[in-house]
Amino acid sequence: MSWLSNAIVKHKKTIIFLYIVICLVSLVGSRFVKVNYGLSLYLPRNLNSILGLNILEDEFGIAGQGYALIEDQPLKDIEGIVVEIQSMKGVEDAIWLGTAEDIFKPEEFMDEDIKKEFLAQNSNLIQIHFTGPDDSLETVNAVKEIQKLIGDRGLVGGPAVVSKDLQHIVAKEVVYYSIVAFVIISIILFLSLESFIEPILFFIAIGAAIALNMGTNTIFNSVSFTTHSVAAIIQLAVSMDYSIFLLHRYMEEKKDYSDRDEAMAVAIDKTFVSILSSSTTTIAGFLALLIMKYTIGRDIGLVLAKGVFFSLITVVTLLPVMILLLDDLIEKYKHRVFLPSFKGAAVFIVRRKYILLLMAAIIAIPAYLGQANVEYYYANEKVLPATSDSSRGTRAIDRLFSNKNRLALLVPNGDRLNEVRLMEDIKKIEGVGSIRGLYSMVDLSIPEFFIPEEVRDNFQSDNHTLINIDLKLPMEGNITRNALDEIENRVTKYYDKWYLTGEAAIYSDLEKTTSKDFINVTLLSIGLITTIVAIAFKSISIPIILVFIIQLGIWINLAIPYMQGIVLNFISFIIIGAIQLGATIDYAILFTSRYAENLKEMKNRDAAIVQTIVDTGRPILTSALILFTGTFSVYIITSMANTKELTLLIGRGAIISLVLVLMVLPSLLIVFDKIIGRTTIGWPKIDNKRREWN
Repeated sequence: MSWLSNAIVKHKKTIIFLYIVICLVSLVGSRFVKVNYGLSLYLPRNLNSILGLNILEDEFGIAGQGYALIEDQPLKDIEGIVVEIQSMKGVEDAIWLGTAEDIFKPEEFMDEDIKKEFLAQNSNLIQIHFTGPDDSLETVNAVKEIQKLIGDRGLVGGPAVVSKDLQHIVAKEVVYYSIVAFVIISIILFLSLESFIEPILFFIAIGAAIALNMGTNTIFNSVSFTTHSVAAIIQLAVSMDYSIFLLHRYMEEKKDYSDRDEAMAVAIDKTFVSILSSSTTTIAGFLALLIMKYTIGRDIGLVLAKGVFFSLITVVTLLPVMILLLDDLIEKYKHRVFLPSFKGAAVFIVRRKYILLLMAAIIAIPAYLGQANVEYYYANEKVLPATSDSSRGTRAIDRLFSNKNRLALLVPNGDRLNEVRLMEDIKKIEGVGSIRGLYSMVDLSIPEFFIPEEVRDNFQSDNHTLINIDLKLPMEGNITRNALDEIENRVTKYYDKWYLTGEAAIYSDLEKTTSKDFINVTLLSIGLITTIVAIAFKSISIPIILVFIIQLGIWINLAIPYMQGIVLNFISFIIIGAIQLGATIDYAILFTSRYAENLKEMKNRDAAIVQTIVDTGRPILTSALILFTGTFSVYIITSMANTKELTLLIGRGAIISLVLVLMVLPSLLIVFDKIIGRTTIGWPKIDNKRREWN
């Protein structure tokens, strides 16, 4: 026994006490973790759109943005609403028809361009600028006050309202799908384990790890709402295996040792390396996300990698103590295992090994081509359900007005003529609706000191002039990207240094930044995990075979939405490969390890494969079902499109990996046995004359 395992079994009460204290502290700490609901925080700080966003906030006091659509109300009443909005805490300004026109003037005498911007079908649009970012608490509270003020007289939309809806929905739904996941995973564990007590101990051990992970997230400035939504479920699903490994080994060692403490110490020693190897591949998959230029990958990767590490710690320290303390209850409440034995399936798979291998080869090519052509989106507003406040408001505003997609162009001030020429030039670009700057509001010939200060401050700071450009285009897509490129080309003719920001500009920069993230993350995760598997098996060929079989599962997983014509959120598309590879390579590792043991004993490939399927079928099925049901619970409950997509991909990926490991990997191990033998240190020799296996 090692000193560590010996210390664990001898200090049970101390370990329990320490975990209670640490978990309580972590739960308190988790209350102080800030959840970020914006995309811009994770973009490189030197991007043009982000630099512009910072200038807009620092020099003009404009950060968050929203819109209010007021229906069937007289202009005098709308003026009152605007005054109340402007007086709210967190609101920088509210711009409406009365900002640029005399509302007592007959409509037919008003400027047509201004009317199009603020008035349509007896509905008035109010553009609201907030002092804080869209996802700040102050902005969210201001949005709530605006919604309360407007009531049933209209709708609200825009980035700030999207952020408010995101926060509300995430906070509400996390509780619901966590409960459902707990119930479903409990059922899976009760079916696959031998005692009613064992699942309870597993949940306590992994639950402690989740608490530690959530509490230590305080070391980060914030975590993204995507991470916050799924981290606990994914951590639970990918690390439950470790508990099963330890418990099964302890039950085996109890048969050889009369002293329970000694049996547990031996079990810890014998399973630690396998649990460490399993957790290392999972951690490597998550850490591969750190290479993403869009640093939400760092956010997701660090939180999940840290969570798996804590799961490893609790499984080898807290779980053994609880098993020993409750061993009598475990024995008392035993029941039969309800999962299949896999004996019949094993014979079927081995007899049809070449057919199954051929089918996999046929599927591989279209799966690879399909996943390479998956389309994905960036816009945050597409994440929300159609029934949310922001979605309803956005649809109504889009239907009536063309100025929801607003860009902010910041150029050095001081050259009136250049500004006017530039605005005239940009107006000619296809997709540009209207353009507003200081000298679209006042005559170019008016001396600057005659311009009202409140008007000048809206468009000029000490260093920059603000020009608002409204696009009659969607937030993203080829047509929008072409318009942005054309705007940038024309601005460059007039100014050496300028900044273009706004949602569409940020999404465009996001697309450029993440264009290589998928391939970089894929290559790094493959490289790291291949290296770990190569070291574990002392082999060149085995890691290639194992990584390929899971990579094939990833291709199939991503080819499905392509064939369905489904557009994925870009985050899901980028990270699913690393997550599926890191989380399910364990199935292939477990299968191959047991196959080597059986091959050494039986000296016959087919017989060893049959026995390996029987030996590993249940644990692999249990692990895959836990990962599938845990994530699928989120999928069926959440209304957030990105969370729904990611969890569906992870859950479906677990089942695909399960099928490939049990049905295709056996064929690969048999077909490439000679190559494996030549490229693997210590690979068992076989007796080619022995053919009996069933």
